[in-house]
Amino acid sequence: MLPDTTTGRRGGRRRAGPLLAATCSAAALLFLAVVTLSAGQRGFSPGEELVAPGVEDVAVSQVATTSYPRSDVLRLDRGPEVVYVYLRVEGLAADGGLRARVERSGREPVLARLFGGSGLQVLDEEEDPLGASEGRLSGVVRFAVREESGGPLPAGDYTVEVLAGDGGASFAVARKYFVVEA
Repeated sequence: MLPDTTTGRRGGRRRAGPLLAATCSAAALLFLAVVTLSAGQRGFSPGEELVAPGVEDVAVSQVATTSYPRSDVLRLDRGPEVVYVYLRVEGLAADGGLRARVERSGREPVLARLFGGSGLQVLDEEEDPLGASEGRLSGVVRFAVREESGGPLPAGDYTVEVLAGDGGASFAVARKYFVVEA
């Protein structure tokens, strides 16, 4: 038998198991959050979807024009302060008018994504109302995508979705996908 060489400690060693398990669990949750938040960034391709009959075209421009833009820009350099999205419709059935919303995916700190807002806004810049005949809309509508703070748009992949209708009865009529380069 060996002699007891402890110096007055009772109860034995502290167990590191619970602390190690808690640390590993927290690291795993953080990893899953990063993977989940970055999953939407894969496979983005600039372009458009014309969802509803009556939507003729959707285009992006850095210049506000009084008519439909001559060219469509899918990649923009170095964060412009505003991007204009134009929608051309002919005989679109839309009760309640048109509105748009914007989403951006891109590189930003995980905590900013978890706790911060997008900071983006879409403004309807329709100067002349669309022509309406027998409940169908025709013409061109312009939306402006801006940073709420008034600064340049951050780099990232943007999706602008144009919706028709009011409130809960709204539906997508078109989507435009474009990239703002860093």
